[in-house]
Amino acid sequence: MIDMTDIPSDAARTHIIKPPLQEVDLSLVSPQAGQLYHLSGPGHAGRGMRPVAEHWVVEALVRGEVVHWVDGACRIDPSRLLPALAERNADTDACLSRLYLSRGFTLHQLDRQLERLPQELAITRSPLVVIDGLLAMHGDDAIRRIESRVLLRRHLQVMQDIAERQHRAVVVITESTTNDSHHQRLIQCIHRHAQNHLVGHWQGSRHKRMLHLHHPRTGLRGLWRSTPKSEQTNLVLTYHPAHLQVFSASVGCLPLLHEKR
Repeated sequence: MIDMTDIPSDAARTHIIKPPLQEVDLSLVSPQAGQLYHLSGPGHAGRGMRPVAEHWVVEALVRGEVVHWVDGACRIDPSRLLPALAERNADTDACLSRLYLSRGFTLHQLDRQLERLPQELAITRSPLVVIDGLLAMHGDDAIRRIESRVLLRRHLQVMQDIAERQHRAVVVITESTTNDSHHQRLIQCIHRHAQNHLVGHWQGSRHKRMLHLHHPRTGLRGLWRSTPKSEQTNLVLTYHPAHLQVFSASVGCLPLLHEKR
């Protein structure tokens, strides 16, 4: 006779069968030479995907390679790379000297930086180029929509020429979705021209959230945790108690007496 109490309920069976999400190995989905790699994720201009690109940049710097980072969102901070470089026991000064940064405060400045990028790569021979916040300046009120579309097509042509003709790996970072219809069409345009994609979204509560990644080309899905902050970059103040020394007076003092009259 079968004891029905030993058979788990449907909810219990679902909880038992559901496999846990594994962490993604970024080396399996790393940028390849000759490809335009589109990273799209949460946050303004896709800032949630920036740590993924920084991970690949650190790996390239540790190998002794030169990396170009074009910042279109005014948010690059090289100090974020220090904990990961220290964890790999790398020479931080030598690594950061191989990181070439350029920042555009307007869309036209970014256009000029991308225009001269092929000539710079011909000199540095950098195998990896990261373009962060490509669409961040397209929301400027001074930029008309038709000008925005023309500039994006030109930028995509430059990036494709770098990837295909110069055989470099080009990574571009944008947000995945937006409420602005024009901006969403620009994102879709980049998606169509890219040969590789990595999509991310936050999972979990605000203070314990992790980045869930999906690589459509391989079907790889999973969570990814960035490198924890190293204590090496923390400022530590050591308390030293003060020792007060008492010195005897070198001049004697005489009391003053007033005569009573």
